[in-house]
Amino acid sequence: MSLQQARSRSWFGFDLDDTLHEFRRASANASTHVFKAIHSSNSQISIDTLKTTYQGILRNTTANAFADGRTSTEYRRERFGRLLQVHGLTGLNHFLGPGNPLLDRLLDLYRDSLRESLALKPGVLHLLQTLRRLGKKIIVITEGPADAQEWTVQELGIWRYIDVLVTTNEVGRSKVDGLFGVVLDRYGIYSDDIVYFGDNEVRDVQAAREEGILAVHYDEKQGSQLDDINALRVNSWDVVEKVLVRGE
Repeated sequence: MSLQQARSRSWFGFDLDDTLHEFRRASANASTHVFKAIHSSNSQISIDTLKTTYQGILRNTTANAFADGRTSTEYRRERFGRLLQVHGLTGLNHFLGPGNPLLDRLLDLYRDSLRESLALKPGVLHLLQTLRRLGKKIIVITEGPADAQEWTVQELGIWRYIDVLVTTNEVGRSKVDGLFGVVLDRYGIYSDDIVYFGDNEVRDVQAAREEGILAVHYDEKQGSQLDDINALRVNSWDVVEKVLVRGE
């Protein structure tokens, strides 16, 4: 079995962050703007120190893959609030809810910087257009707050090509906790009628395969592998389009 068999499938599924767009790069850039703003208000705390602290906070606050139903603003307020707490920057009343001037400014700065940094992976737009032309249905199955992921696909300009967008936040399960099975049942999709692409071998590829889905690892750092059903891999979206359109 090879990737060419995907040509007959009705549904094409994708992860979002770092699969269809450069999330890590955009998020890192937006976070750096926040660190610089904090540093400018208190030069004794270095940007590198803030970055290290924030990385630890991220590890501790994203373990549930955003499956607890909160909004992106609530998650970000929690993370940046903890960052301020660790470095004693909460103010005299230690209030970190809506209305804290510094925290509200940081949240706005992060969102605006993120918007400016968003960028599709090369070939994504053309691939989605091709799938539309071929009559395929497109579903994005992603981990993250529903409001943030909806905002992201709108800002990226690909909302019009997506038939279904499902997030862990909406369903209440992570990818490794049964999200794919729930999606198949909810939208009446047969596992042998969908192919799914994602950048994470465990959370995307392995989890999808456990539900009988033809899953393909998107990995820009390795060569494409198109013939081994147990190790399907693509390193660019141009490769996928060649398989779909020309059967190469």
